[in-house]
Amino acid sequence: MSLRWKIALAMAAIAVVSTVAIGAVSYRSTRQQLLSEVDRSLLDVESVFRQGQFGRDPLPERGPLSGLDARIVDSSGSVLESTFPVDFPVDAAAAATLGRRAATTIDTVDTDDGAYRVRTVGFARGAIQFGRSLAETERVLDGLRVRIVLWSLLVGGLAAALGWWISSAATKPLRRLTEAAEQVEATGRLDVEVGPDDRTDEAGRLTAAFRGMLAALARSKDEQRRLVQDAGHELRTPLTSLRTNLDVLDRYPDLSDDDRREIVRDLRAEVDELTDLVDEVVTVATGESSDEPAVELRLDELVADVAERYGRRTGRTIELSSRPTTVTAQRSAVQRAVSCLLDNATKFDPSDEAISVTVAEATVTVADRGPGIDSSDLPYVFERFYRADVDRTRPGSGLGLSIVDAVARRHGGRAFADQRVGGGAEVGFRLGPWPPPQTADSHPPLTSV
Repeated sequence: MSLRWKIALAMAAIAVVSTVAIGAVSYRSTRQQLLSEVDRSLLDVESVFRQGQFGRDPLPERGPLSGLDARIVDSSGSVLESTFPVDFPVDAAAAATLGRRAATTIDTVDTDDGAYRVRTVGFARGAIQFGRSLAETERVLDGLRVRIVLWSLLVGGLAAALGWWISSAATKPLRRLTEAAEQVEATGRLDVEVGPDDRTDEAGRLTAAFRGMLAALARSKDEQRRLVQDAGHELRTPLTSLRTNLDVLDRYPDLSDDDRREIVRDLRAEVDELTDLVDEVVTVATGESSDEPAVELRLDELVADVAERYGRRTGRTIELSSRPTTVTAQRSAVQRAVSCLLDNATKFDPSDEAISVTVAEATVTVADRGPGIDSSDLPYVFERFYRADVDRTRPGSGLGLSIVDAVARRHGGRAFADQRVGGGAEVGFRLGPWPPPQTADSHPPLTSV
């Protein structure tokens, strides 16, 4: 059953129940009021009887008893005289009034001619009973019952129609979103129309959220496509070099040992570069360590450990200047970012000068003494696969700094790059509070769409 039908039937049910409840209260109130009027008329007749206004004949055909029926019952319960069209027994309550002047009772009696409202008034030799037929009262109540049923059905139908109209208007955005989701599933396209964005209610917010989700998926798909294209382009260079060197070894088997060793060294270098490139592509594509839990750690100690291992592995001198700094962060992600900064500094600083690393206030800065970064390239150094024209011949994939930027933003911070005073570049990142605030420029890991 659709949501529209559920809402329509729910409103109809509520309307019917409410109408029936109001009708029941009205029916009960009307019945009590009609019976009270009958009882009042019987009380008036009793008053006339007690005042002795009937004369010799206690049951005249006209006068105060007009429209009523009456009968006289002796002390034994036998009916002496009656104007009732049918006979009915004296019940226990009426029998208790026989021969007692002050005793009265009133009750509803069911006869073969219908129900009667009967008032019994006791006197010395028996009792007199005045009664009024409830046929007219029952006709009024029957008509009221029919009207209650008809009004309940009418109100229920109107409520169902109104509920259908309201639910159709309320669920229209949901139907559009469902159609959009089905279209995305069928075609794989993410540029589908999900409806206007001028609503401010819950449906409007849901539409805006769905539109934002599609936009994020489209950006992710576009970044994924661009990553594959750029990675394929970058992979061609080492693969071409590998193929060329292998062709040389195959075509010239009589190469000298020195030439062969040189080619093997080139092959190893190309394989190492290809391995680094694949590792970095995987890191960027899968968002490595994005699901790693954050822990409280000493940033200065972590950077010192990475710098020591890096210096031991590369033989470069690394000068570390740090102050005790405690942060909450993903340990392996921050280690990866620091390694990328050191790789970048080593790559673009061919001198034997020491690389400077500074840690202070959740900020890591790596300074080298290379050629520096041209001011026109500064806005783009953290983009994936971006490489300045002068760096095209240098080793590297152009992914290292983009990883640094991704780690910094994942921790609510930012990456930065600038010229170093005296020559060279200063590149680093600053970590923000954890958990980081969600911002529109936060890049999620590339995933399949």
